[in-house]
Amino acid sequence: MKSISLSLKIGIFIGKGASYSWIWFVKTFDLLDFNEIYFIDESDVLNDALTNFDCFILPGGDPFQVAEGLGEIGLTKIRSFIECGGTYIGVCAGAYLSIMFCNNPMPWLNLVDMPINNYSLNPPEAIRMKYKYLVPYRDGFVYHPVRGPLEVSCNGQSFKAPLFGGPPMLAPKENQLAEYKGFDDKTLYLTNEEEAKRTMLGYAAGVKVSVGKGNLFLFGPHFEHPNYPEANKFLFSLLCTLTPYARGPPRHEVSILEGNEFKRWIKSIKRELSSARVIANGMTNLRWKIGEKIWEDEKIIYFLNEIWKTVKILQKYGALPVERPQELEENARKIHSLLAEIHVLSKEGKSTNIQASYLIEHTKKLSKGLFESYFNIKRNEWWTNGRKDS
Repeated sequence: MKSISLSLKIGIFIGKGASYSWIWFVKTFDLLDFNEIYFIDESDVLNDALTNFDCFILPGGDPFQVAEGLGEIGLTKIRSFIECGGTYIGVCAGAYLSIMFCNNPMPWLNLVDMPINNYSLNPPEAIRMKYKYLVPYRDGFVYHPVRGPLEVSCNGQSFKAPLFGGPPMLAPKENQLAEYKGFDDKTLYLTNEEEAKRTMLGYAAGVKVSVGKGNLFLFGPHFEHPNYPEANKFLFSLLCTLTPYARGPPRHEVSILEGNEFKRWIKSIKRELSSARVIANGMTNLRWKIGEKIWEDEKIIYFLNEIWKTVKILQKYGALPVERPQELEENARKIHSLLAEIHVLSKEGKSTNIQASYLIEHTKKLSKGLFESYFNIKRNEWWTNGRKDS
């Protein structure tokens, strides 16, 4: 019997400040057979879209930019969503955005007072990746002692999950869902091992906190990462405790692409992506600081590869429901042209931060449009040949 939790209406934030890691949720939820997956940005939040969802996910990224994009009105609407019974899942940046961890917090969500053990006025020295190690916050710094896979425990069971900047939280036992248990030979130390152990081990990696009628699930590690099935099972077990109640978002108008029109459209998308991937794979040691987050060229490559895989899946259908197909085609062209521009400018030693910022936005828009078509089909709102389900 299909679990009732699989009908949860889930909105994933992909707006300003969201990193590429939201794609991990897409891949894992797809494998777990969650089909009511939707993608929202700050404009959707401001237009009260959250009322359509059971669960709102704020993934990894840059909480400074997320808060700036949402503004106080958007942050207030998220607070209201939770207080009225919604579930909020905050991972890494989404966790930082939600908690007050110093005496003078930024004007973010600030839903719960919860200290973290990686905030300090005088953090320990970095031994590598200094550009990733510190993030200024008020009078102090949030610092990141380790990256990559580590061991977490829950109810006596241990499993691996990756960490890319998430916090070790000081939470009451009744709120703890998981704790940092240990490191392994693939854990990358950004400070010395003893400092890393002192900062991380024994502290909460996942917590659940009630706020009004709703709940916060806050995670340091990325339990949604598709390469960590045991971590995915842990996340799934938590989602299975939720009861759906939301009606889901209204259907958007789509164009049905089929026949020669469909073949031309998919071929055009593939052509631009293929050229973009060639350029991206030829870039080395490029990184950009956008807001307070560092983006490396490998993240762009990951984005493009996941878009490519999705296009390969969609082309198997005889027809496809697509929202604003011409706009998606233009996004693919812009991705190609921006990467070409970045390639030339970087060879000349010039800054490419502006181009990279636009590139990230266009990759989000293209991947969103393609994923929306895919989940329309999975939800059986459309027959497998692309025609509308009667």
